[in-house]
Amino acid sequence: MNQKEGQSISLQKFHRKSAQSTTDDSQMILPELKGRCLKSATTKLLNNKSLQTPLKYYINESLQQRKRSENHSEYTLIETYLEALQRCAQEEKKKKQIQTLQINSFPILPGQVIRERIKKYAEIQQREVTKYFVRREQPAKKPVSTALSTISQKSIVNQSSKIDATSISITCGSKLKHKVSSKKWAIFKRNKGETKFQKIYAFQDQQKSEVASITKVMTCYTTLKFLEEKRIDMEAIRIKIPGHAECIDGTSAFLNAGGIMNIKQLLFAMMLPSGNDAALVLSYAIAFLKTCDNIQRYFNGHFIDCELEIEKNKFQLRTQFLQMMNNHAENLKMDKTNYNSVHGLNDALNVSCALDIFKLVEDCIKIKEFMEIVNTRCFKTYAMTEQGKQGTYYKWKNTNKLLKKEGWQGIKTGITSNAGPCFSGYYKTDDFDAIVIVLQSSNMLQRFKDAEILIKLL
Repeated sequence: MNQKEGQSISLQKFHRKSAQSTTDDSQMILPELKGRCLKSATTKLLNNKSLQTPLKYYINESLQQRKRSENHSEYTLIETYLEALQRCAQEEKKKKQIQTLQINSFPILPGQVIRERIKKYAEIQQREVTKYFVRREQPAKKPVSTALSTISQKSIVNQSSKIDATSISITCGSKLKHKVSSKKWAIFKRNKGETKFQKIYAFQDQQKSEVASITKVMTCYTTLKFLEEKRIDMEAIRIKIPGHAECIDGTSAFLNAGGIMNIKQLLFAMMLPSGNDAALVLSYAIAFLKTCDNIQRYFNGHFIDCELEIEKNKFQLRTQFLQMMNNHAENLKMDKTNYNSVHGLNDALNVSCALDIFKLVEDCIKIKEFMEIVNTRCFKTYAMTEQGKQGTYYKWKNTNKLLKKEGWQGIKTGITSNAGPCFSGYYKTDDFDAIVIVLQSSNMLQRFKDAEILIKLL
């Protein structure tokens, strides 16, 4: 074994021995320490003279004597070597801590957490209703072609047919094929100078199904008819919003409990953003006025405190208003209709059909106040406080996207997981006007496209 090999082995032994006297953090591999620290390490002797020679040289020199010298310089060299090990280990530990901090300790802003939770909640809600909004893949079926013309004006009514509505192809004179995704639909037309509408085309228009927020058309109709019967101005009666309104599910006008609003404001809150909370408040208020002996009291500055009335007889008020709705349906000869809610949330007993909805809309368009509401694209207002000051500011936009297009003048949209996307609309030109009802469309945008396709056939 030559001298260099002996020096290398002895140095490794020295390293292992010195490493045992230090902490676990200082147990580093010797070749790595050589390259990083030992070649450039410097020491100071007792006479405070700096020593610029690499540390490795002095250690090897002491090993050549095969004994440990007792002079101070050698002790200083050995201690400095241990210090070099410790310092190198500390530097490595700090680097690891910095890397860990950079990887795992990014700052998380509250806004990011909120946006992530909202996104996750929206994804969950979307998955729950996707099967109702997206057209299901079905085996190919032979389409039923029907030549449509203004002369024939024949109805596509076949109750016994089991053909899905999505497979019906409507052929126009130009040989263009359009598909109506709705499973139940109907279109009615009235030419200029005529008094009654005529059914032009329809498919399964008498089949019962849930109709979602189109139910609110009857809620609005019932309210306006009651005000007309009692000769009450829409802005005369003021109502205090109960806490029950904030707890209802579905689409909302975001009414704040404690605010005071009149009936006109609540009608806009119900029909434009399709507020279930506004429909609930209106139903309780109108049912209370129906049974109230002294209505004139509420014309002189008093407001209806729905919270107290709901706590007293919630079931009676609900039953009273539903009875009013069903009575109007009976008077309009809506034979396939039964109302069991005032807003249209999922309820197997709350059903209607396209033909019955047409009968209701036909009478609604005769009411000036109703058409003013449903033809409004945006409504801004304030709630009032009990002290008579301005309270919460509200801005409601109409869910009917067809109001942006020429000729369309209302009426109501609807969507739930059971009913699917629905739409009932009123279209008017200089030559004719029409009522379109589409139920259970494939998605929310397609319901408007279905209505436009049917209008183009007239």
